[in-house]
Amino acid sequence: MKYLKIDPFEKHLEEALPDHPSQLYFILMEDPFERRHLAERIAMRLGIPLTSCESDELLLQLESPSMFAEKGVIICDEVAAKELPLGEEWVVIVTGIKPPPFFKKLEKEAVTLDLTGEKPWDRKSRLQRWLLEHAREKRKTLAVDAAAYLVEFSHADFALLFQELEKALVYAGEEKTVTLEMIKTICSLDPKQSGWQLSEAVVWGGPIHLGDTDLYGLVGQLRYQLQLGLQVASGKEPPRASPQKLEKIRRTGIEASYYLEGLKELFNLELKMRSNVSNQGLLLDHFRAKLAARRK
Repeated sequence: MKYLKIDPFEKHLEEALPDHPSQLYFILMEDPFERRHLAERIAMRLGIPLTSCESDELLLQLESPSMFAEKGVIICDEVAAKELPLGEEWVVIVTGIKPPPFFKKLEKEAVTLDLTGEKPWDRKSRLQRWLLEHAREKRKTLAVDAAAYLVEFSHADFALLFQELEKALVYAGEEKTVTLEMIKTICSLDPKQSGWQLSEAVVWGGPIHLGDTDLYGLVGQLRYQLQLGLQVASGKEPPRASPQKLEKIRRTGIEASYYLEGLKELFNLELKMRSNVSNQGLLLDHFRAKLAARRK
């Protein structure tokens, strides 16, 4: 059984665990902390002892008698082994950024969650829910606006967001609710925008935190935003954009000519960058100014 979205996967877990677990789970995600976090949540639902091991220790661990009375859970990340012997003593959770060598052979026997193609907005929603759930597990309520504020920094590792939430939970003391004010007071979050956030701010207007952004990489993201805007302004329906973003673009009322001129200016910007013009930040400022003038 294979899932490509977190919601149906978690619904399956609610219905199947703890009484009817699979012997094998595959969790495929980009961020190692996120996949470890989810694997541990599965183990917690099972309510049986948990152990973890490195890839080169997995086969030995599986072939050794379990230290537990009946059954245990074992988590292993980025498994390189070509075979995986399954037995009654273990529930095995294999995590990684890509399927292990034995995936095809055992896929039908396993439950698989593959979030390697997860959309950015789906990831933000998932992380927000996980933060809210973790606070509840600590007998606290994380205010919804506080959780939303934290996931605005989802360009950072989830490990950092999780760490900052832990700090806020301690800071709250006897208070039952962790508020947005507490988060802003105690948490140390990098205000640098991701390339996608920065490109959106350049094309449609908004505050800019350039930091050490790779301008060569930013050119591709700017091109994507301009082409997306052009499609929307031309009455087309881009297949891979979120409905919320498309509606946001429509509300700007910007005409197709703006995006066409923006693409021409972006081409000129790219030529100047390739000509080894040293002050690339100044080039970007000129580009932003031209777009801003056309939006008026």
